[in-house]
Amino acid sequence: MIMLESVADGAAISPFFAWLMSQLHALAAIRTPLLDKVFSVLTYLGHEMGFLFIAMILLWCVNKKYGYRLLIIFLVGTFLQQILKAIFMIPRPWVLDPNFQPVESAIAAATGFSFPSGHTTTACLALGAIAIYMKKKWAYIVAAIVTLLVAFSRMYLGVHTLLDVGVGLLIGVIMLAVFTALFRKNEDKTVFVNVFMCIGLLLSAVLVVYLVLNPVPQDAVESARNTYADSLKDASKLLGAAIGMLAGKLLDDRFVQFKTEAVWWKQVLKVLLGLVIIVAIWYGLKKVFPENQPILDGVRYFAMAIVGVGIYPMLFKKLIKPVRN
Repeated sequence: MIMLESVADGAAISPFFAWLMSQLHALAAIRTPLLDKVFSVLTYLGHEMGFLFIAMILLWCVNKKYGYRLLIIFLVGTFLQQILKAIFMIPRPWVLDPNFQPVESAIAAATGFSFPSGHTTTACLALGAIAIYMKKKWAYIVAAIVTLLVAFSRMYLGVHTLLDVGVGLLIGVIMLAVFTALFRKNEDKTVFVNVFMCIGLLLSAVLVVYLVLNPVPQDAVESARNTYADSLKDASKLLGAAIGMLAGKLLDDRFVQFKTEAVWWKQVLKVLLGLVIIVAIWYGLKKVFPENQPILDGVRYFAMAIVGVGIYPMLFKKLIKPVRN
């Protein structure tokens, strides 16, 4: 069993983690300004907002049922990687080894504890779900290659170790396999989908409660306490998103019942307008709300989710009429 690193002040790094850090030092030695820019862009394919954009496009324009499935996978997959972060509390590479320097531009988005890699999990879920939907061999190959590149980017940028990205990738693959099997015969059942959304909400609440009841030790270094605060914010965002997704889904079931079909230019308009609204909520409320308030971060993500899943479809249902056969 691997002895995971302590967040206590003065903790010595173990031989296993020293080996992991040696890999990051080797990658740091081959960095160039061009590669820094390439991998800084590539890594955003694993950002939560990228995943939600893909899910919203599927939900609004392609296949509503599959869009809901993707949202459920996101909730449960994010819970798994965040609960592991909360349990093991492994510091980021530059905290494990103060002599290591990550790419500066990547630090701001590297919130929470290091293990496992959330970006890797998210990229695997998003790209893998698209490949499964398309059912094309080339789509699986492209999804696998791009996911591995995202995983590598996290190591190149110096924000995750091989252990982090390996477990993050494993979570993504397992989640895709499990939910593909579960939904194969039950995707048409509204109650089934709603129950799993409720499960996602419950798991998100469990994560928040766990973090509140299990803070970092009193003798933890300041960086660990700050990282714990980031983890609590991320958990609050997930809970807010889960509540908003479920509320939006129930709103659609009862009142909206929107259709995805429309002529191509209306689809483009639908996506552009919807993404502008989502980004405006995400960025606007972030500027309005005070910093370091996990509850307000949860409110922000609740607003994004309920608008994207329930309220915005009500708007475009009235403005953009579906194609009639």
